[in-house]
Amino acid sequence: MNNLMKEVGELQNNYQKLRDERRMTKKAICDLVIPFRDKYNLTDLQALQIARNELSMSEIAELLN
Repeated sequence: MNNLMKEVGELQNNYQKLRDERRMTKKAICDLVIPFRDKYNLTDLQALQIARNELSMSEIAELLN
């Protein structure tokens, strides 16, 4: 579970870094989010919500378990 939360934190940090550096392109978002989505069998929307930090930790845990 700790490794999972670490991955979520890294995803969120990397997404925020794209925004801060104004490198937010469709390709950059896909390159970041798709591997996470595929690894945890999520929908595109669920993976993006996690990356954007739009879900609580309990909602994320529920999706990933």
